Amino acid sequence: MARSFLFCNACVAMKQPSTLPGLDALRAGHHEKILHRLQGKRIGLLTNHNGRALDGRSTLGVLRELGLNVQVLFSPEHGIEGKSEGHVKSGQTADALPIYSLYGATRRPTAQMLQNIDVLVCDLQDVGARFYTYSTTLAYCLEECAPRGIAVVVLDRPNPIGGEIVEGPALDGDSRSFVGHLNVPVRHGMTLGELAQLFIADAGLEVELHVATAPGWKRADHWPQTGLDWLPPSPNLPDYQSAAWYPGTCLLEFSKVSVGRGTDAPFRIIGAPWLDAAGLLQKLQNIPLFAQTFGAEVISFTPGHALYEGELCHGLKFHLQGQNIAEVHFVPLGLALLATLHAHQPQEFDDKKLDASLRLLGSTSVLEALKANELEEAERIAHRDARNFAERREAFLLYD
Repeated sequence: MARSFLFCNACVAMKQPSTLPGLDALRAGHHEKILHRLQGKRIGLLTNHNGRALDGRSTLGVLRELGLNVQVLFSPEHGIEGKSEGHVKSGQTADALPIYSLYGATRRPTAQMLQNIDVLVCDLQDVGARFYTYSTTLAYCLEECAPRGIAVVVLDRPNPIGGEIVEGPALDGDSRSFVGHLNVPVRHGMTLGELAQLFIADAGLEVELHVATAPGWKRADHWPQTGLDWLPPSPNLPDYQSAAWYPGTCLLEFSKVSVGRGTDAPFRIIGAPWLDAAGLLQKLQNIPLFAQTFGAEVISFTPGHALYEGELCHGLKFHLQGQNIAEVHFVPLGLALLATLHAHQPQEFDDKKLDASLRLLGSTSVLEALKANELEEAERIAHRDARNFAERREAFLLYD
């Protein structure tokens, strides 16, 4: 399975973005101690298509350009090219470098995969939500590297939906899964480098970690302020807007409701063949939090792939009521949708479908409040969790 993109020498015109990704910062000499730590070591590289420098050169190419010895590649969900859905097989590059999939036969690197490396380098673009699985994959790698004495280097990248807004609820201990492994709220406002520091402390791991920070990024910055080009981190996040809405509407993902995958506006659309869109919108407009921030139009759509592929769905397409998207809290929208659907169409959106949202919500107490149509109580719990986490994360923040 050749991956020729890893060796592409074509370069794009250099830009002058306000943010320099960790890879480019390493290349430019901002992290000499980390570079020295990598020299002479056998390196494993966890990356995908987003792992590339501003000139278009892949992370693998840059590390080789710096004289570093990359022995093996690891890929997260969606594979090394970021295009796959479902399980991904392992393979190799054009020059026979192994690519071990961590979203296939195993989701953790095995002893065999790690046996010939001294340092694991991670260069991935996260999107800022707990259930986006790249942070779990990094956490699994930290857990496997720690007992083997393998150091970890994170080439950091900005959080595209900013570092200031934190939105709960938090994760119950017994709700941990691949889509919720770190003890963080739905929207954590941290970079992968910061999350790695927090996770090591929370898990009590003894692992040498170095973070090559991204100079120029500020916590208030969302993707448009970075000056960087958007390269979809996964197939259903084609632009910054989809990433911004993702922490909210994605809460319905496991509840047999389409969240717009397979449409031109993923995560800004919800629907199902059975959904009473007009009735739902009328109920939502009676919720002050929704009416003050969000609007929607009743639509019909047919997903091109994913849930309800090829089936006519009835639903809503959301928009903002003139607010700055960088200042909007999107998780309350997801909570309102879950509670209102359950109250408005209890036969179609029954307890079983609402229960399925627990893996993404992460909070049993919030789920129970939604079941009882106590939306204000669910929001109170989420707000409390966010406030508590905002205080706890302070020790691990790397950016102002």
